Order: sequence, then C-alpha cells, then structure tokens
Amino acid sequence: MKTQVIKLYSHDDVTSVRDKISWAKAERILLVFPRRSRILARTLDLRLLQRHATTLGAQLAIVTRSDQLRRIADGLNLPVFTTTVSAQRRVWESEKAPATPQRRFGRPDLRRMRREAFPPEASWRSIYGYRFLFFTLAVLAILTVLSLFIPSATIQLSPATHLQSLTFTVNASQKVTTVNLAGSLPARLTSVVVEHNKTVPATGSVAIHDARAQGLVRFRNLTTAQAGIPAGTVVSTQTSPPVRFTTTMEAVVAAGVGKVVDVPVQAVEAGSTGNLPADTLVAFEEADLGTSLAVTNPSPTTGGSDRTAAIQTAGDRSLVHGALLTELLEECKTGLQQTLTPGDITFPDTLAVSQVLSETYFPAEGQSGDTLSLTMRLQCQVQYASMTDVNTLAEMSLDANLPEGFSPASEGLTILPAGIPITDADGITRWEVQAQRSLRARLDPLTVVQLSVGHTPALVVRMLNESLPLAESPVIQVKPGWWPWLPVVPFRITVSTGN
Repeated sequence: MKTQVIKLYSHDDVTSVRDKISWAKAERILLVFPRRSRILARTLDLRLLQRHATTLGAQLAIVTRSDQLRRIADGLNLPVFTTTVSAQRRVWESEKAPATPQRRFGRPDLRRMRREAFPPEASWRSIYGYRFLFFTLAVLAILTVLSLFIPSATIQLSPATHLQSLTFTVNASQKVTTVNLAGSLPARLTSVVVEHNKTVPATGSVAIHDARAQGLVRFRNLTTAQAGIPAGTVVSTQTSPPVRFTTTMEAVVAAGVGKVVDVPVQAVEAGSTGNLPADTLVAFEEADLGTSLAVTNPSPTTGGSDRTAAIQTAGDRSLVHGALLTELLEECKTGLQQTLTPGDITFPDTLAVSQVLSETYFPAEGQSGDTLSLTMRLQCQVQYASMTDVNTLAEMSLDANLPEGFSPASEGLTILPAGIPITDADGITRWEVQAQRSLRARLDPLTVVQLSVGHTPALVVRMLNESLPLAESPVIQVKPGWWPWLPVVPFRITVSTGN
C-alpha cells in the first residue's frame, strides 16, 4: 500500500501540518517528527490531525523517539514507529473503533412522554362563551394600549414679553482693569499719527540791501618807486564797523613821490551804507600797500540802495502753529474714530497730543518771505470705552434688576448714551447710559404637560391662560384630529415656546 511520508520541522504547528496532510494523495500518511523537538506535544494536537486524516480517508501514523509522543499516540490508538523504513515494511494496525455504549435503562414510554409534553386542553376552553369573552378582553387591551401611545399633541405657547430699561452711571478709568457691578470699567487708549501743512502770510517787514555803491578812489605814491595795485584790492573807512570797497581793475602808480592814479571801486556789501561822502575811504586792508601808497575818494560814492521785504514775526509763528494744531486735532478725531470698533464711546476731553514727531518752518526764522509755512507731524491719543465692556456692564446691571419669572430674549440689548462723557481732574470719566432689552416670560414645559394630560383642548387652553403669563392664547394640535383629548402619556405631548 502506498505511503505518503511527510517530514516535520521545528517551526510546524497544527495548522501547517493539516495543510500538508490535505495535499497527501496516499491511503497511509506517515508524519516524521524531528529529533528533540517539542512540536505537537499535546494530545489535542494529535487528535485533530488524526481526525483530519480520517475525513480524508487515510490512516495516520507517526515516526518519533519521544516517549511523551509515543504515550499520547498509544492513547489515541495511533501507530508509532522508530524509523521510516520500519514504518513502510510493517503492517499498520487498524485504529480501534470506540466501544458502543450499552443501554443502562429500559425502553422509554413514548405515550407517557407525549402526554406530558402535550397535556390535554381544559374543557372550558371549548365553550364558545368563554372564548368570546377572552377575545373581547384582548381587543379592549389592544385598544387601551393604542389609546395611550397613538395620540400625540403639540402645544404652541407665546410667552409674554416685557421691555426692561435701566439708566445707570458709568465710571471709566485707566486704573480699572475689569468691569465690575459698581459701574466701573477700563478706560482704554488708542492713538494715531497725522501730518499736515499750513501756510499764512508774513506780517513783518525788513530793509534788505538791494544795489551796491560805486565810485573812484585815488592812489598816491609815497615813494620814488613804481607801485602796482592788483584788482580786488580792499579799501575801507576807519569807522566801526568799516565800510569796505574793492577795486574792479588792476592799476599801476608811476614812480615818484606824489604820483597818483584813479581806480574804480565797488562796495563789498549792497545797500545804502555804501553811499559815502568824499575823503572817507582812506584805509588799506593790506598793510603792505599802506607803507607805499595813500588812498582817498575824491568824490562821494553813489548807487547803493535798500528795499523793504516781508518777514515772519513771532506772532506769525504762533498763529500758524495754533491754527495747524487745531486742524490736526480735528483730523485726529477722524483718524482715531477709524481705529475704534463701531459702538465704542470716545471721551472728547481726553483728546491730546502725545508726541510731536516733527515740526518744520519755512522759511527758517530770520529769513524773509511773503508767507510762512509749517509742516507738523504728531501723534495724538484719546481714551475710550469699549463697546464690549459697556455691554457687559449693562448686562450685569440688568441681570441684577431682572424681574422674577422672566429671562432675556434672544434679540439682545440696546445701549443709548444718556449723557456726554466728562473727565475730571483725577482722570475718571463719568457719563450716564440707558440700557434696554426685551424680556420673555419663562415657561416650564413640564408644568404645561402636567396641566394638559388627559384633558380636552378647550379646557387646557383655559387652564394655561389662567396659570401662565402668555402674550396670546395657546394653539393646540392633536393627532389624529378626531381624538377628543390630549394624550395621557406625558412624552406624547410636545411643548413649543417659540424661543
């Protein structure tokens, strides 16, 4: 008989061995266990493999030297061999079939057992009157259950409303950090940088040198040598401060004492101060020429003139500064308002310039000009109350005066300033605020249900109008519409308050 030899390894388990057995095509399957291996060392493992081989129509045997496996195999009537060769040469003993259990008791009484399992029906159950009575009771029970759970009702309530209004005084200070019920809230600070220019006419006047004086000076030789006079030679008066003139051309004085030469000159500075009488330009600015030459103007110098020009005054600077500052503060109001959230309340009397960043006058002080311009860039600031803080304080104040049985409606509140914020010397700003909000009566759905269960809609409407603060009469819808009462089961009644 053909034998399928399956060699096992130390990593095999019941599942892998079952798979190997399933692939076997022989009538005898021989499992060869590896030496000193602990696989499949349980009785359950070999029993499962034995049953699997039996279902495949094959006989199972093992080859092992393990005493433990041999004892398990003997208990399962499983053939055991020490070598593969001996297993193929020897005849395998058939597996012993399990002994058939012997009956210990006599044959059972089937008729008695049937009577016990199906006892005869009571005689009264065959009477028509009793059957009709129980059928009627069952129908009534079903109708009672249906009357409890099928009807449903919806009660629409319109709670009464009330306008709550409260006027209170608000105190804002930078020393306060949180809103409190005493009426205090933080005074917050915002700032903005603005820049502007303003020009005003100059109201002062000043004399300005216009044309330079001109004339002739005569140089006289004091030596016997020839003397050269370079262009630009400076001659002046002996007054303090001196009036200075310069020669406009080169000249040479002939050799010999008393020799003279006339040279044209022009005043160094323009103005009428250069119109000098004769014989006043007698000094040299360079000492070397004074040792060999003498100088004078034989005739007056003429042509020097002055003109009147506009110039800024201290009053002009003060005027343009004040006017520009006023305009900048007005511009600050607009700029600061844009930095705030709609609803924030500003404190006008806290508007101030926090820092002058730049201030430029043109023309500069002391310079003439028909107009005076000022460009100023500054940072201004103002204190304000946050809309959120005011609303929080208003809610706290209204909640403290909330009428019993009412709660705030979902529409929110309205803040109406009742006064102008005024800041005192201590930096505390006070003003009055009027807060308004709509209140709605609180209705307890559980109370409504308790008043309504099992009553007619008309009676429920009357009771609810008498016991609850309602703006309108309740609207009740019962399903099915022909049902005359509200459900007696509370959870079948739905209460809607329109919140």
